Amino acid sequence: MNKNPSIMIDDDVAILDILRQSLCMEGYTCEAFTRAEDALAALERKPPDVLLTDIVMPGMRGLDLVDRAKQIHPDMTAIVMTGFVEEFSYEESIRAGAADFIKKPFTVHELLVRIKHGKLQDHLRSLAITDELTGLANRRGFFAFTQQQMRHAVRNSERMVLFFADLDDLKTINDTFGHVSGDRALADTAQIFRETFRDSDIIARMGGDEFAVILGNAPDSGITTVRDRLEKRLVEYNARREGTFRLSVSVGLAIFDPARPVTVDELIRQADARMYEQKQAKKSARGPG
Repeated sequence: MNKNPSIMIDDDVAILDILRQSLCMEGYTCEAFTRAEDALAALERKPPDVLLTDIVMPGMRGLDLVDRAKQIHPDMTAIVMTGFVEEFSYEESIRAGAADFIKKPFTVHELLVRIKHGKLQDHLRSLAITDELTGLANRRGFFAFTQQQMRHAVRNSERMVLFFADLDDLKTINDTFGHVSGDRALADTAQIFRETFRDSDIIARMGGDEFAVILGNAPDSGITTVRDRLEKRLVEYNARREGTFRLSVSVGLAIFDPARPVTVDELIRQADARMYEQKQAKKSARGPG
């Protein structure tokens, strides 16, 4: 039995009824919609286990829905349906975040096989883009997710913000308390980031002591709120760490302007330079030694 519902979208009510009845018989809890916009509102309320959508829809296209849905719930498996194979682009579907596609008409057995295959593909992809120590996205995952987010930002004229963070004094923690404590510091920092940022934000460990977060459609007030919340979480954490290591991070910001788009590498370069400035300012404030 699936913990979360499966969401199906098709503008043909008869097809939706058949799909819903068939999947319910297989243990799925299903919600069906004829409009992608309604389905998007539903999945924003509760993450679905599987998204099954037709490509050709009135209003929002099925692939645009997949793109938006995967940004909100990256772990969701998306399967696209099409009756127009000659007009179908497998590459575009994968780029949008779909794990597989199925051609209409199809049998329930074939659909179940496609769902199982899609879940396996998503699981293997997740292993390849996940940092083993922290459970966050790794550098490869960050680039894949961010490039997808950039395309969305350009299409919708939305800016996004990159937080580039460095865990201060990790070498000192390793030298003083041992590498097990250093790993613990990295894992705890990752958890603080999870508690600070939204589920829809892209959080990654870029390697070593570096972390990156992408905030989509973030206003200036939201950036200030997030920085204050991060500082509060660190203060609360350090208050509990009597006699052991304390956590501190240096952060640099870079803004992605959809009217003047840059590459992911350039965005990181900008944020990294500002992060380095903050780190140097901290060292100067502490003085020599």
